[in-house]
Amino acid sequence: MVLRVIAHNDAELASVKESISAYTSQYEPLGLPYWVFLFDKDVVGLFFVGKEPLQLLAPVGTPLSRFHVVDYEQPTSVLEEFLSEALKLSKAKKVDYAYVIFPAEQTGIAHHLARIGFDELANRYEMTRPLDKPIDQPGNLRFRRLAREELDQFFPLMKKFMSGSSDNVLDLVLQNLENIPEQLLDMWFAQITLFFVYLGDEIVGVLDLRPQAGWVSNIGVAPSHRGKGVGSEMLQFCLKLFQDEGCKEAKLGVSAVNTRAIHVYEKLGFSIDEHLQTFIWRK
Repeated sequence: MVLRVIAHNDAELASVKESISAYTSQYEPLGLPYWVFLFDKDVVGLFFVGKEPLQLLAPVGTPLSRFHVVDYEQPTSVLEEFLSEALKLSKAKKVDYAYVIFPAEQTGIAHHLARIGFDELANRYEMTRPLDKPIDQPGNLRFRRLAREELDQFFPLMKKFMSGSSDNVLDLVLQNLENIPEQLLDMWFAQITLFFVYLGDEIVGVLDLRPQAGWVSNIGVAPSHRGKGVGSEMLQFCLKLFQDEGCKEAKLGVSAVNTRAIHVYEKLGFSIDEHLQTFIWRK
């Protein structure tokens, strides 16, 4: 069994372009090269090559690749061949690490990745909550949206307020926030909305959101204010903001072992929508 590989600049790619647009749309504007694996005429998967800070799992400038499985209905042998060949090509491109995110129920993929040298990096849930009813807001906190020039104040507080997380990916991101090029910070800031959260005159939290998508990226609470309902009120603020933006549901991610946070989210109406694993290979 042999998979065919076509590059991002191959004329044959036009025949499958539409079926992979959900994956390529986030990378093509950056000019990143990618390769698509076909079995007969079906797209099995693809991988991209670039450099940090694409994912912030390593210091800025680190060469990396990311794999995407497109068709989980393919035979196990085909999926395994895709992952193995994608890793070989990634090594040939001299990347320092490669990673892949996939549904946790795909245990065969997890076993094969372990056999070819990958380790589990993250085990997390994506949770959703419908926004079909009025949202209560206690009103104890004050929220102020950040301007671009305040990012140098935001990042140190983000590191401090999100310390002690059980999310391995978040730990790596917080370590690698330094030295991001200004141009990339501009692009990132244009896509997200950040808030400082105040109790009186004291900053007690930070928020990182994508309101139009209804996505809560990060909620950080000052260590001295944890366990006092601050995080819950911050999340309620997010829900109301999303609702005002016209979103039908709110979404967030949480480490599968962070039972305390999961319990808080469930109390506020969230339920587990998807269980995902992240595996990483390091040179």
